[in-house]
Amino acid sequence: MDKIPLPLGCVTSYIVRHGERIDHIDDSWVHSAAVPYDPPLTDTGQRQAYLTGQLIHSIEQQQAQPAPDNTEYLVLTSPFLRCAQTAQAIHQGFVDQSARTHSAQTRQWKIAVEPGLSEVMNENYFEGPLPESLAGQRADELAAHDVMQYDFEYEPSRSGLPEYPEHFQDMMARFVGTLDYATGVQLGRMSAQAMRADGSSAALGMRRVLVLVTHGAGIKSLLWATTRQPDNSVASYCCLTRAQVLARLSSLPLAPPGSSRMPAFLWSVDYRAYSQHITPNL
Repeated sequence: MDKIPLPLGCVTSYIVRHGERIDHIDDSWVHSAAVPYDPPLTDTGQRQAYLTGQLIHSIEQQQAQPAPDNTEYLVLTSPFLRCAQTAQAIHQGFVDQSARTHSAQTRQWKIAVEPGLSEVMNENYFEGPLPESLAGQRADELAAHDVMQYDFEYEPSRSGLPEYPEHFQDMMARFVGTLDYATGVQLGRMSAQAMRADGSSAALGMRRVLVLVTHGAGIKSLLWATTRQPDNSVASYCCLTRAQVLARLSSLPLAPPGSSRMPAFLWSVDYRAYSQHITPNL
């Protein structure tokens, strides 16, 4: 099937690994933790995420068309605490940088839990299945905060955590399918908005930005989904990749999330697993 071209940048995805987790610097933490499988960020991890929000703001200020004010941001986070905390700190870094530079404050940020971005569910990471309540619990916690509005209209690609044990091919298909699904949601929202506005210039100029906060394995899988190239490098804490959608690769309906490792979209990628914003500032 022929490609379906899309306006460059109409959907932009920032793909971010979570910040530094406490159990990777404090071996004793797990022995006294109430929830040992769900560690929080360290103070350094919080700072890494905050700096990543500032970087996103800097990149977005360079966006020429349409104006940055005409942009809606949807943060999709893995249900694990370290990712949710990273998402919140990214938002705070963006907002603070916006205030410092006196740039417009009309951007819209929302957040939702996306179980499709979860950690790999196998014996290398966990001794057994995790509670199915994790995703719902994290969504409730994020909805209770009034810093970022929770997007209750976003229906995740899956209702709960991946099945345990999860094989490599299934994990890859899950991440590829989650990116396709979320991109499709954003394009659908843009189309619906344009129809409601009867093709007004404001609606046609709207951008949709996805901020996907996930884990190391997710970074590698999503790099494959956006570049079609394997990546064997180490995904540093809070490394950032920017991918701007170019085209749909087929006019056929999107495959159900997790059913295929072949991406449905063509992307232009820069800032590939970029981490230079972290080291000089810590």
